[in-house]
Amino acid sequence: MNGTPLQNLSLSGPDSYLRYANDVILQDLPNDLTRIIYLASLRDCNSGVYLHPQLSTGDRIQEADRALRACHEDVFRRLLTTPLQAYVVQLEEYIRYTRADRATILKTWKSLQAYRATVPIGVLETSAELFCLNVEIALAVLEEEAQDLARPQ
Repeated sequence: MNGTPLQNLSLSGPDSYLRYANDVILQDLPNDLTRIIYLASLRDCNSGVYLHPQLSTGDRIQEADRALRACHEDVFRRLLTTPLQAYVVQLEEYIRYTRADRATILKTWKSLQAYRATVPIGVLETSAELFCLNVEIALAVLEEEAQDLARPQ
C-alpha cells in the first residue's frame, strides 16, 4: 500500500476520509474484485460497521465507516457494469495477487461461496445475484481452463 501516513493527512470532513480510502487504502489493489473482497473484510459481520486500523480510531469510527461503506458501494456498482470476461481476468489477477495456490482458491471459492459475503448491505437482491452469478461463471471458466491444461494433448 501507499506509504502516506495518516498523521500527515488533514481528515477534516467526509470527503477527506473518502479520498484517503480511495487514494491510499485501495489504490495499490490490482482491480475492483480485489477491492470488494478487501472492503468486505473490513466490515464487522455482527454490526455491519466498517473498521480500518488507521481510519477507525477514537472519534473517527463513524466517518471511517461512512467512507468505507461508500467505497464498497461504488466498487460494487462498477462491478455490476463490468463485462463477464473482465470478471475472469480480475479473478485471475486476484489469485496472482494473493500468491495462493490457484486450484485451492478455485475449489474453496466454489465450495464456500464466500464471495457472497462481499456484497454491500442493502443492495437489491437482483444486483447481488447478478454479481454472484458473474463470479460463479468466472470460477467455472478458470476451472475449465485448468482442466484443459491438465488434459494430455
